[in-house]
Amino acid sequence: MAIYLLLAARIARMVKCFFDFTKVPTQGYRMKDFISYLVQQSHSEKVAVTSALDDALSNLDHMLSGICADLQVEFEGPYVGVETLKAHRLVVRPHEWKIHEPSWSMKICSAAPQANYRAEWAVQSAGRLRKQVVVKALPDFFSGFAKAVETAGKAEFPSGKRVLELAQRFAA
Repeated sequence: MAIYLLLAARIARMVKCFFDFTKVPTQGYRMKDFISYLVQQSHSEKVAVTSALDDALSNLDHMLSGICADLQVEFEGPYVGVETLKAHRLVVRPHEWKIHEPSWSMKICSAAPQANYRAEWAVQSAGRLRKQVVVKALPDFFSGFAKAVETAGKAEFPSGKRVLELAQRFAA
């Protein structure tokens, strides 16, 4: 019995350490608040490209993969090119990120007509300059994606409601 109590105490310490680790030191955010962090960054004058932003974008990518797979609504979002604004775009569709395994998600895609919106980066994998453009484009992305979800008649799905909620949070 004592061994179980020791094991339970050790697990409790590990869980506490995990949650302390997920706190973003400079902002005081936990990664469960990554949407709040992204909303704040998207409305700030200058986007801070830090490890906290990388974590938030990674969580956003993971969340959107599930939402996009559930809704299966194609959407061509805002342009996020660095070299020229219209060189790349945020696109929701089934991307072939792994060979012969298309999956629904939002990726940064080439906007060249011959490229057929080929996925080039996940949002967290983009370079420093492009991450700033992507974060600034998130309010437009969610606003347009919410309209596409409503047009497709999927606004009442749980994932559709989540997209509408995200659009409202980024619009504020």
